[in-house]
Amino acid sequence: MPLLNAVLQHLNSARVAAGIATLTLNPNLTLAAQQHANFMCEKQLLSHSGKGRSSFDQRIKATGYVFQAAAENVALGAMDAQTVVELWMISPPHRANILNAELKEVGIGIAPQEEGKGRALPRRYWSLSLARPLTLNS
Repeated sequence: MPLLNAVLQHLNSARVAAGIATLTLNPNLTLAAQQHANFMCEKQLLSHSGKGRSSFDQRIKATGYVFQAAAENVALGAMDAQTVVELWMISPPHRANILNAELKEVGIGIAPQEEGKGRALPRRYWSLSLARPLTLNS
């Protein structure tokens, strides 16, 4: 949990620096993100396509989360929160997702890949599910 909180802190620092409201952690989005990080780790594959060729919006809906807008970021290799957020911030599409003021909630998935699984060094698979919930006032 400390690593997840550190990722949220770095994401929100980037948003505050850009004059955007902070993200709130959502358990349904976290479930979607964690399941996708686990899938990528199991398959040793960095992809926006998930189990059964699912898309990020299908994975989010499968948790019961109803959204007005949604996005996904994925990453591979970073071992700490600061590095993964820095990687996303230098990638224009990932940066746009993080700084999208319409997106209000986030889920964070982190799956470690340990040494001995075909890799000399351990690395992590990361997934962010970002969304704006559908509400009566949306």
